[in-house]
Amino acid sequence: MRTSFRETGPVVPLAMGKTPSNNNKAPLENARSETAQLKQPGISVLIVIEPRSFVRNCIVSSLSNATEIKGIGVGSVAEYFDKLSDVRPAVIIVCAMDASSSDISSQLEQLKNAGVNVPVIVMADANNVDLILTALNGEANGFIPADISLEIAAHALRLVMAGGKYFPVNGLLAARKSSAASAPREAQPKTTLFTRRQIAVIDALRKGKANKIIAYELNMCESTVKVHVRNIMKKLNAKNRTEAAYLAGEMLCADSR
Repeated sequence: MRTSFRETGPVVPLAMGKTPSNNNKAPLENARSETAQLKQPGISVLIVIEPRSFVRNCIVSSLSNATEIKGIGVGSVAEYFDKLSDVRPAVIIVCAMDASSSDISSQLEQLKNAGVNVPVIVMADANNVDLILTALNGEANGFIPADISLEIAAHALRLVMAGGKYFPVNGLLAARKSSAASAPREAQPKTTLFTRRQIAVIDALRKGKANKIIAYELNMCESTVKVHVRNIMKKLNAKNRTEAAYLAGEMLCADSR
C-alpha cells in the first residue's frame, strides 16, 4: 500500500514567527494613555518638578507609595505646562535640592502667573533659611526638608492637600531670627537728641518766652539758658531761636504720634 503525502508548504517554527501583540503599545501611546488616566475624575495627582531624572523618579515613587497618590514627574515648570497643562493636580512639589532662592522664586512666580490655583510645596535638602523665606514670600503652601522621615513627609503632603500649610517649626524659628537680624532697627525717636533740660527750654521757646524768664522759671542762670538755646539751634541746624522753636515743636509732635 502506498502512502501519499499532501504538500502543505514549509512549516515555519513558532520561534521564528512573531505575532504582533496588542499589549505592546508604543511609548507615545503609553504616555497618552497615562495622561488620559490622570484626567479621570476622582484621581488625585501629584506633580514633582525636579530637573534630575533619577532624583525625580525616587521622590515620585516614594511619595506615591506612601500616600497612594498618583505621582508624575517633570523636569521643569515649562515641561509641566507643555505636557500636563490640561491635568489638574492635587498638589505640586517644586524641588530645590540643587537650586538657589532666585530659581525657586522664579518657578513659584511662573506657576502663580499662569493661574495654577493648586497647593504648592517646596522641597529642599534641609532647613535652608533662605529657601524657607523664599517659599513664604512666594506664597507656597508648605516646605518639606528632605531630611525628615517619609512618614512625616506623607502627613505633610496630606495636610497641604486638605487645605492646610506645613512649615517645620525649627525652620520657621530660624527664618524669624534671620529676618529680625536683617531688619533695619526702628528709628530712634528724635526727641532723644535733647536732654530733659533742653526739652524744657524748647517748651519755653515755643511759648515765646525770653531767656531771663526761662532762667527764672527753670531755676538756672541766664547764661546757661543761652548755652542751651545755642545747642538746640545747632542740633536743629536752625538760624535763629524762632526757627529752632518751630522745628523742635514739629519734631516733638511727630514723636508723640
